[in-house]
Amino acid sequence: MLLGFLKESIERHLDETLPLIEQLTEVDIMSKPTSGVREIGEVVLHLIRSLEYYVQGIVKDQWESLPYTLERYDSAEAIINLAKEVFDKVKVYMNIIPSMDFSRIIDSFNRPATVGEILLEMIEHSIHHRGQITVYYRLLGITPSNIAYII
Repeated sequence: MLLGFLKESIERHLDETLPLIEQLTEVDIMSKPTSGVREIGEVVLHLIRSLEYYVQGIVKDQWESLPYTLERYDSAEAIINLAKEVFDKVKVYMNIIPSMDFSRIIDSFNRPATVGEILLEMIEHSIHHRGQITVYYRLLGITPSNIAYII
């Protein structure tokens, strides 16, 4: 039951995050709201690739970061297409994880963690960067797309 709830929450998160990413067409992906921070395009790429990193690690035991440089993804359209591709892949991977796997321990990090803990960390990390993107947009003069919160 808990894994089903988490899977649904992650799918909803992806569906709510994509419109925000699609707003990259309204800004230069190289924009920074202030000096000393990453470009908006790089923050979005990091969010996208981190989601893929977590679920690919859980399902395939491949814990390697995939490229997310602005040299490789040099336009808003390229980043949006990557987001759609990765979000679809994350949804597929989430449906591969069986309920009995929720408590499986993975010992590849600073400390052992269950699949459930890793999935929770994945969504927490993504929400953190989604919030960062909305702040970037506001500082760059763009109104972020609305997220349909319950309250």
